[in-house]
Amino acid sequence: MHIFFKLPRPMDRPIESQFAILPILYRQPAGPAGRLNSAHPKAYVTTLYHNVALCDHCMDRIKGVWFRCVYCAKDLCDVCENLNPHAHDRTHFFYVFKAPVDMQVFRIVAELDNLEGSLPVLKYPVYYS
Repeated sequence: MHIFFKLPRPMDRPIESQFAILPILYRQPAGPAGRLNSAHPKAYVTTLYHNVALCDHCMDRIKGVWFRCVYCAKDLCDVCENLNPHAHDRTHFFYVFKAPVDMQVFRIVAELDNLEGSLPVLKYPVYYS
């Protein structure tokens, strides 16, 4: 299984790591269960509901694709991310969840219990401006 990144433009520095950047966070693989609807291959995400993820813009539970910033603890639903894709820091980018997330693992990875906030998933910038 893999996590998707939303990279809005070519990077100034490539993403490189000897190890996995994130552990396996999905409870099941991304994609539709059963047969793929070739006319609407992304239709399965409309039924996806992240019951503990809250969009930092509209403050609703995230339904569909969940965007989380790689560098800061910013969570957006697909509607809010599409409203103004340049509203977030231009040097940041998002990882994208397209399947149910194992929140016990995510709580540890995202350091949700850390009173000082989450540390960046990626320790170096890929965009300089």
